[in-house]
Formats: sequence, structure tokens, C-alpha cells
Amino acid sequence: ASGTTLGEALHINRSLHFLELVITRLHERLSAKAGKAGRGGGKDTHVPYRNSMLTSVLRDSLGGNCKTVMVAAMHPASDHTDESISTCRFAQRVRMITNDVSRNEEVDPALLIERLRDENR
Repeated sequence: ASGTTLGEALHINRSLHFLELVITRLHERLSAKAGKAGRGGGKDTHVPYRNSMLTSVLRDSLGGNCKTVMVAAMHPASDHTDESISTCRFAQRVRMITNDVSRNEEVDPALLIERLRDENR
């Protein structure tokens, strides 16, 4: 590949690299939280969402407040086995990430004020 195609491939690979880095850090963070209960300590791991546009856009979907689905596409030909295995490993790491999903509520300010007044009576 050369010219524009090469440049696009480089940008795609860079974004996918940063996506994998975010997934790895999220897994480390979850592992550290699970270990804190037993050891009483642990270092908070920084998740570099701002390293690429892809990870910045996917921030809520990766460890945030969204239900997320990972779809892994593989090629059945034997000469693509290495890429298929790599894709499966990546999907497995994504599967280990858990999101804290909660319902987003839009509250009408007038109803909120009325409810607070009722609580104070």
C-alpha cells in the first residue's frame, strides 16, 4: 500500500492500538478493585481515553453507563488463522470489562421543586 491508502491504514491501526490499550487498562482497573477488598490497597489505573478519536467517542460504551455488545468478525480461510486468534483474544478481553449501567432520568425542575417541598413539610 502507498499514498492515501497507507496513511489511512496507519490511522486505523493507531486507533485500534489505543482501543486495545484502553481495554487493557480497564481490565487492570477492575482487577485492582477486586484485589483491594482482599489486600486493602491498590493503585488506580489511568485509562487513556483521549489518545484517539475512536476511544474518546467510545468512552461511555467502554466501562461507562451503556450496554455494550462486542461483535468479532473472522475469516474462515486457514491463511487468516493468526488474525482470527488475535480477534478472539481481543474479544475475550473486551468481555471481561463490566459497565455500571443505570437509568438516566430527565427530571422536570418544577416536579423536583414540588417533591422537595413535600419532603420538607
